[in-house]
Amino acid sequence: MLYVIGYTILFSVVTVVSILLTGSRSFINGSDMTPMGIIKLVLDWHFLLGAGFAFVARLSFIMINNSLLKMPEYAATSTTITAFITSIAMVFVVLANYIFLGERINLAQGTGAFIILVGMFIMTR
Repeated sequence: MLYVIGYTILFSVVTVVSILLTGSRSFINGSDMTPMGIIKLVLDWHFLLGAGFAFVARLSFIMINNSLLKMPEYAATSTTITAFITSIAMVFVVLANYIFLGERINLAQGTGAFIILVGMFIMTR
């Protein structure tokens, strides 16, 4: 279970960094979505570094799934449980967007984050 926790933390951190890099207003605001604009966007260091972090997130997802697969009580539903477990990263994304991008958290987002946390607690008991 320690591997699952460790990989989940890794997944959450790299997901947050990836989204912060590609979600900053300075990065996406001036982008035009013409073919040349998209090429310029994809070759920008924000996008490339964000893609690297997203790749690590995918690897972390596989490692969580693999760790759960080796536990008999979770083996039959390891991918589903992995999907639920990794949803906790979205709670941290919302918080990071609030802290680093100046976005505001509304009642629906706060409620959703709370529901995810409660669901995580219930699923891992």
